[in-house]
Amino acid sequence: MNVRRLILYLLLNAVVSISATWLALWIWENYISPRAAGPRTVSSAPAPTTAPGFPTQGFPGVIASPLPTLPSTQQAAGPVTHVVQSGDTLGSIAQQYDLSIEALMELNSLTDPNRLDVGQTLIVGIPPTAPATEAPPVAPLPTTTPDPNVPAPSLTIREVRSAGVLAEEVVVIANAGGPVDLAGWTLRDETGRAYTFPALTLFEGGIVNVHTRAGQDSVIDLYWGLGGPAWRAGQLLLLTDPNGNLSARYSVP
Repeated sequence: MNVRRLILYLLLNAVVSISATWLALWIWENYISPRAAGPRTVSSAPAPTTAPGFPTQGFPGVIASPLPTLPSTQQAAGPVTHVVQSGDTLGSIAQQYDLSIEALMELNSLTDPNRLDVGQTLIVGIPPTAPATEAPPVAPLPTTTPDPNVPAPSLTIREVRSAGVLAEEVVVIANAGGPVDLAGWTLRDETGRAYTFPALTLFEGGIVNVHTRAGQDSVIDLYWGLGGPAWRAGQLLLLTDPNGNLSARYSVP
């Protein structure tokens, strides 16, 4: 009987020892070991974004760190913007984008440097505009160099026919030199009354008749269109170029 009691006592003692050891290991594994290691930091997942007034304490084992603020991607034609995050200040945003606080306030028409709202969009840069495309240079028009072999024009008043008779009155003008465009030339008297020539090229050896009456112009006949005769005996006729230079004079016989 003493032997049986001894064996039973030893077995009971072994069961109690094993149970105590298992319980101690379970308590260490689940309660003591994590606390000794300190709070765990969740680094693989992004930190939670909290709205204004939402508490960040009360979550053991998680350390909430602010997300880095990155410049927004903008289209080439639009301004660069920044969305205000929790903890942002006007000074920190200005430093991040290499701006002065005054420039940042001016860009966004701000009056209070201490007032920012989370989620507020701020303009932090204006992209440079593309340089204006310059128009290609326009080549100057070629200038006509007079041919030294062509003689200068030499106009004369050859005669005045039927002075004082409107239906037959005509002034004959001849060119003994090189070709000339008569546009802007004038035939006038001493009182200033003048006939202005239209565009007409008078070649060397050519003749043109200036009629006082009305009619249809041609390459050899021009019509002043007056209602009465323009010339009389003893009257002086003057032929001048467009610059007012006198080319010929003639006294009506």
